Amino acid sequence: MTTHFAPFTDLEDVEQAPCGTWLGESSELSGDWALVDCRLCAKRRERIIAAAADEERFIVEQMGDMAAFMRAESSAPQENICTPKLYPPSISRRR
Repeated sequence: MTTHFAPFTDLEDVEQAPCGTWLGESSELSGDWALVDCRLCAKRRERIIAAAADEERFIVEQMGDMAAFMRAESSAPQENICTPKLYPPSISRRR
């Protein structure tokens, strides 16, 4: 039974380890390098760590973009659809 490195927390639908090995029923995953005994994971350790860091940076950047968008949306003037529009008297008489 080989233990592969898993830099992610959602392990439910993982079919392939970061080293590229397809996982089987006897495969194990761990986020602790001390428990990893896959030679391919050990060989590619630096690349796996760099890829995980890039993915984390992308996620943080995406979250920042989303937060900026939501701040812009909430600070934009919004029309209250429940408040009736008041027209000048000249327009109201024509109706």
